[in-house]
Amino acid sequence: MSMDRAGRTALAVFALVIMAVVATRTLATPEDRVNAELKNATLRDMKGKEVKLLDYHKGKVLVLAFTGLGCPISERYMPRLAELSKKYASKGVHFVGINASPKDALKAIHKEAKDRGVGFPMLQDKNQELTRQLDARTSTEVFVIDKKRVVRYRGMIDDQYALGEKRDKPKVKYLQKAIDAALKGKDPQVTRTAAPGCLITRGESRSKGKSAGSKITYAGQVARIIQENCVSCHRPGQVGPFPLDSYEQVTGWSAMIGMVVRDGRMPPWNADKEFDGHFINERKLSKKEKETLLAWLDGDMPRGDVKSEPPPKKWPKQWRIGKPDKVYYMAESFLVPKDGTVEYKYFEIPTDFKEDKWIVAMEAHPGAPEVVHHILAFIVDPKNGRGKTDQLGLEDGFLCATVPGDTPSIFPKGCAKRLPAGAKIVLQMHYTTNGKPQRDRSAIGLKFSKGAIEREVSTRGIYNMNFEIPAGAAGHEVRAEFSPPEDIEVLSFFPHMHTRGRSWKYILHDASGAQRTVLSVTDYDFNWQESYILKKPLLVRKGSKIECIGIFDNSDKNFDNPDPTKPVKWGEQTWEEMMIGYIDWVPAKQPEATSALVNTSDQGEAPHAVRPPESAKASR
Repeated sequence: MSMDRAGRTALAVFALVIMAVVATRTLATPEDRVNAELKNATLRDMKGKEVKLLDYHKGKVLVLAFTGLGCPISERYMPRLAELSKKYASKGVHFVGINASPKDALKAIHKEAKDRGVGFPMLQDKNQELTRQLDARTSTEVFVIDKKRVVRYRGMIDDQYALGEKRDKPKVKYLQKAIDAALKGKDPQVTRTAAPGCLITRGESRSKGKSAGSKITYAGQVARIIQENCVSCHRPGQVGPFPLDSYEQVTGWSAMIGMVVRDGRMPPWNADKEFDGHFINERKLSKKEKETLLAWLDGDMPRGDVKSEPPPKKWPKQWRIGKPDKVYYMAESFLVPKDGTVEYKYFEIPTDFKEDKWIVAMEAHPGAPEVVHHILAFIVDPKNGRGKTDQLGLEDGFLCATVPGDTPSIFPKGCAKRLPAGAKIVLQMHYTTNGKPQRDRSAIGLKFSKGAIEREVSTRGIYNMNFEIPAGAAGHEVRAEFSPPEDIEVLSFFPHMHTRGRSWKYILHDASGAQRTVLSVTDYDFNWQESYILKKPLLVRKGSKIECIGIFDNSDKNFDNPDPTKPVKWGEQTWEEMMIGYIDWVPAKQPEATSALVNTSDQGEAPHAVRPPESAKASR
C-alpha cells in the first residue's frame, strides 16, 4: 500500500499527516486592499529592534510574504519564496517575510527561516498593525506592492498546495505573474485569490466575539476537551504540526481551531454519521463538547483559575506500547532531501530468532516524524523468500504500519501474529519533503507473548487489481469480494485507495442473500486513511461474503488528480491507483466462549483493539 496523505481519539494533522491542518482555498473573501496605498507600520526585526516597514521599500517592487511557525503549507512554500527572492533580486524586487503571531519567539522565527534557506529579512508584526492594515488572513498570503506603494496583488503564491492537497507542480504561478506585471507598471490579470494556509489569529477578534460568560473557561472545561481530543498528536515530537498543550498555544491558534472544528474537519473521522458509536476509535466531539469549545473560541477566551487546570497528561517518551522486548533499527540513516518526490525506499532487517515468536504488540517508530509519512513493515519468511518489493504482503506477511496520528498495534488478549524463525523484516518507507533536508533512521519495536495464544490474527485484503479508470471519469466504480473459509470474527476495517479515491463501502452478504452495509465512507480522504475498530466483532459465517465498493474520481474537478487526461490502472505509486479493503480477523469462537476485544494486559498506551494492517498488495 502507498500513502501520500494520511489515529486515535486524540488526533486533531495530519496529519497527516501528512499533510496538515490548513485553510481551504474557499475562505471568505477578505476586505479588498488591492489598489490601496501601503502605509507605514512598526514591526520588529529578528534582534527585537523596532523598524519601519517603508524602510524596506527600496526597489521597484516589494513582496510582503506572511508566514507562520508550525503551518505545514507555510513550511513548504518558504523555500519557494527564497528561490523567487534570488530570481528577482537583480530586477529590483525585494522580499520581506512577515510573522503575524505574537506567540512566536524571534529565535524560533529566525531558525525556521534559516533552516529553509530564506535569505530575505524576516519581521514580526507583534502588534498586528500591518496585519490589520492589509487584512491579512493566512500564513501563506503574499502582497505585491509596486514602486508607488500601491497593492497590485494579494493571495496565494501558486496553486500547488491546499488543504490536504498537493499537485506535483503548480498550474498557475500567481505571484510570479503579479511581480512581472508590477515591474511593467501594469496590473496582473488576476489581482486577488484566497491563499491557503493556517488562519492568522487576530487579537481584536476576541473583543468582537460574544462573551462566553464566566461559566466557560480554559481551566474549567476547554483544557480537558483539548487534552482528550487533540494533545495526543498536537504536542512536541508528534505528528500535529503545532502543539496545543497550553493556554497560550490554544489561544494563539484559536482562529484555525474554530474553523476546522466548526467545519467538522477536526477531529478527523470519515465514517458516515449512521455508524456513530460502532467503533472503539471513533474521533468525534460530543455535541456538548463542540458547543462549549466554539462558544469559548468565539468569545473572550477567559483562562479561569489556573490552579483548576487539569495536570499535564503523562505520555510515553518513545514507545507507546511500553518497553519493547526487541527493537530493530534501519542499518543506516537515510538523507531525505529538502524538496522533490522521494520514491519508496525499502530497508531489510534480519531477525535472530531460531524459533517462532508470537507478537502481541508492535510499533513502527519514525526517526524523523516531520518527513516520514508512513512506514509499512513486512515479514519475509525464509521458506518463501522476499520476492519483488511490489508483492510484499500479497498473500500474507504484513506485520504493522504507522501513519500520521495512528496508534500502534496492540492485539486482543489471547491473539497474536506469528514471526517465523529466521525471518527478515522489510520496512517500506514513504518520505515527504518539507523544505529542509533531514536524516531518518526509523525502527520497529516488538512485544512477545508470555502466555498461551488462543487465536492467530490474520489480515485479509479484499482487492481488485484488474481495473482501468477512464480518463476524465468522475464516478468510476470498482468492486471486490471475499468469502471466508470458515466462520470468522472481523475486528476492524481499513479501506485504501490513492488520490482518486472518493468513497468506499463494506457490504456483508449472508448465505440467505440478505445484505447490509457495515461501513460507509462517503468522503474518503487519502490524507486521513483510518482504521475502523469495531466495538463488537462482526461475525461472518462460512458461506457469506464481504463485498467492497470503491468509487474513483479521475476528473479535472479532483484537485489531487495527477493527470485527469490519462486512464489509470493498479499500481503501488500514488500517481497510480489501488482498491483494497483490509480486514483483521480471527477464527470465530464457539457460542459459549467469549473473549475481551481489548488486551488489558498491555502496559503501554491505553489499550485498544487490533488495528488493521495495510500492505503494498493483498490477497483476494
